[in-house]
Amino acid sequence: MKKIIYCLIFCLCLMGCQSKTLSEKEDLKIIVASDIHYFLKDYYQDCEWFEDSMLYGDGKMVTYGDEIVDAFVQAVIQEKPDLVVLTGDLSFNGEKGSHQKLAQKLEQLKEKNIQVAVIPGNHDIDNIYTKGYGQDDYFDVDNINAKDFQDIYQNLGYHLATSKHDESLSYRIDLNPDFALLMMDSNAHEQTEMTLGASGFFTDSTMQWLEKQFQDIQKDGKTPLVAMHHNLAIHNELLNNGYTINDHEKIAKLFSQYHVPFVLSGHIHCQNIKTIQGIYDIASSSLLDAPLQYGIIELNQDQMNYHTQSLSISVNADEYFDTVSANKFGKSLQGISDTQKRTAIQDVLVKANRYYFTGNINQYVDELRSSDGYQYLQNEDLSFYQQYLESMLKETESSQALQLSLTMKK
Repeated sequence: MKKIIYCLIFCLCLMGCQSKTLSEKEDLKIIVASDIHYFLKDYYQDCEWFEDSMLYGDGKMVTYGDEIVDAFVQAVIQEKPDLVVLTGDLSFNGEKGSHQKLAQKLEQLKEKNIQVAVIPGNHDIDNIYTKGYGQDDYFDVDNINAKDFQDIYQNLGYHLATSKHDESLSYRIDLNPDFALLMMDSNAHEQTEMTLGASGFFTDSTMQWLEKQFQDIQKDGKTPLVAMHHNLAIHNELLNNGYTINDHEKIAKLFSQYHVPFVLSGHIHCQNIKTIQGIYDIASSSLLDAPLQYGIIELNQDQMNYHTQSLSISVNADEYFDTVSANKFGKSLQGISDTQKRTAIQDVLVKANRYYFTGNINQYVDELRSSDGYQYLQNEDLSFYQQYLESMLKETESSQALQLSLTMKK
């Protein structure tokens, strides 16, 4: 009888140690989105000026967050992916209620047998700017710490982990017999005003854990993939400070050593694909920015196909984004007395900005360079906008699609 009991205990222990694998299928479909910045309506609905203030922000359709997230959930259900990856900045500014409500919405996917995996962004944890917007003044709301984050999203990624780093929110998911995904936490917790706007980084402890995972993945004969909030590559030569992860060359060298073919990132809010040391860094645009797009990845041991797909909601997202851009650029162009020139310059900047954030500006480079606004801008004392426009016009390929041939390193 004792032998039987010992055998049962031994078998149960073996079962508990067996690694979790998301799927046994050779062909995987993964949906990726980033920078949802979901803001619970309770935190701003009594503020008459909040919605107008967003028209002078960075283009995020914050007050349409519920409609956008609900449309995204329904689109995902139609696509039936094996996994949804969200690469950080899930909340507006780290509000506990925003995180809880978003998690509740994402749980609808679990009910349809669609798994979700999240990582935090720089806005999500210990945010010092967490607040609500009242009728006459701001009001205090709870933010969250790292433990709260894992508790809220326990069933949205962490339950799939085959390994979890004890000192960060990084974890590993074994996708199938061919691939493993490392969900990397690149953020500074316990934020200060300085760290909120600083570049992401991996601590020494995180790097040690990461390399150990790479070694284990290699022993298992799998190809490692990586998702993180901050960018691995420089996506814009003018605007990269605070966006590209610290020591990105060193980190890319490690990724290259273990044959990481591509990285999924976010943070910059524009759709852009760049390479570093042979690794593709696919930066997803914010789901709240026009054209409200997410990525679809079809993956097997031979190839990866990636393309973007856009959502439709009750308002025109392109027009909203253009309005915000016009407000932003218009204020800076007030010094140009000639109305025709000012309008033309504003027009070319607004168009270029949307095309760039959408990831298809390569299709419009000739049109933009030949415009009156472009010609007028060259003769104005507006060096930043001249440089910004040129940095966008250097894009020669679409960032809305990518095809890779993969060589399995077993």
